[in-house]
Amino acid sequence: MKHRMTCLIAAGILAGCSLLTGCGSGSSAAASSAEEEMPYGSTLTHNTQTAVAVQYDNRFLDDDLVQTVARYYHALQENQPEEYSEVIFAPYHDYELNTLYEGLISDTIIVANANQVMKQYYGKECDIALVDITNAVTADNIDPIRDGTKNMLITLAGDESIENFEEDLTALYQLELTLYLTDKGSGVHSETEFPISGEILYAAQYRNKWYVFLLNTAFTAESGSEDASSEESANDNK
Repeated sequence: MKHRMTCLIAAGILAGCSLLTGCGSGSSAAASSAEEEMPYGSTLTHNTQTAVAVQYDNRFLDDDLVQTVARYYHALQENQPEEYSEVIFAPYHDYELNTLYEGLISDTIIVANANQVMKQYYGKECDIALVDITNAVTADNIDPIRDGTKNMLITLAGDESIENFEEDLTALYQLELTLYLTDKGSGVHSETEFPISGEILYAAQYRNKWYVFLLNTAFTAESGSEDASSEESANDNK
């Protein structure tokens, strides 16, 4: 928060300088350009009109994506598997349920478990006061983890015979979040003394709609072992 506040102060200084110089539209354009070049988190939007309150940098994330993130956490908060199923990224999630979990786990179980974890951490019934999206790896970034995840999804789609997957997957963002918990029904929509930090959530724009998912570590390990096997096989053939 200190880093973000410092960036906000810097933005204020830039804006103040443009006013003091009295350079008119030219200085305003310079300030706007400077803001666009600032990193994620330099300017923040605090939206309390979503299913749960979300704090984010609206220069990087659009309203539809933020609404989807809010609905995802609202589903966990209210133990609503139907809402969860509507926003989860099906091409990956179907594989997760049917292959990794071998059909033994359903959305009802996943949502109930997540809801229980929040209650155990907080000590009683609770709400999510705020979802703070602290960082975002977007389409404009080159990132080995996000890009590796995208490649794995494309490979998975090929294995599952999902047609036009790569063309239909128009964006894949990696979001880092901190959740803040509060008493059930408190109406608090800000940071609290009960944070859950370091959560990584993926947002996929697929067929013109945003979905989200958590990457299962078993999926990563399985893909990694396949890559290792392929490399060993290649070395054996040399």
